[in-house]
Amino acid sequence: MTDAQVQLALVGRVVGTHGLRGDLKIRSHPENQPALLAASRLYVKRDEGGYLCLEPVRTGQARGNLLVRFRGHEHISKVEALVGSHVYVDPQPLRRLGDEHYWFDLEGAEVIDRERGAIGRLVDMFRTAAHGIYVINGDYGEVLIPAVEPFVLGFDREQHVLRVDVPPGLYPDAL
Repeated sequence: MTDAQVQLALVGRVVGTHGLRGDLKIRSHPENQPALLAASRLYVKRDEGGYLCLEPVRTGQARGNLLVRFRGHEHISKVEALVGSHVYVDPQPLRRLGDEHYWFDLEGAEVIDRERGAIGRLVDMFRTAAHGIYVINGDYGEVLIPAVEPFVLGFDREQHVLRVDVPPGLYPDAL
């Protein structure tokens, strides 16, 4: 499998093993976890540059990480070498989330404010008790935007553009 055949999306990283039966601990952005759990195939990038296509046969969670066991890799000795590897999915067969998006859809998107125009790129997201927060880096420094209406106007997946309406108080006063 090559990048030219399928455009893969990064969804996590193998951070360790769990038990003797080959379970891998995968750290993933919370917004990508549904994609990881729904995928019938996961792709682990090898050190030498190729991808190992694996079929999950068991998934679970432990201490904020996903646990995944793969067919044909049901012993710790078969998966230890994968620790530190990045995990990818093919986004094409995944069920779309309606008005919601996976993190890999949004990451790196150009952010355009209704009044100021282009303000930077979406570089991170985190959750609060109330809602998600988008982190944008650009000409205005780091700008934090609540990931809810009326602040988020829409996302154009094809153009990779997030349209927002940022309240004036969220920009640094100096600019």
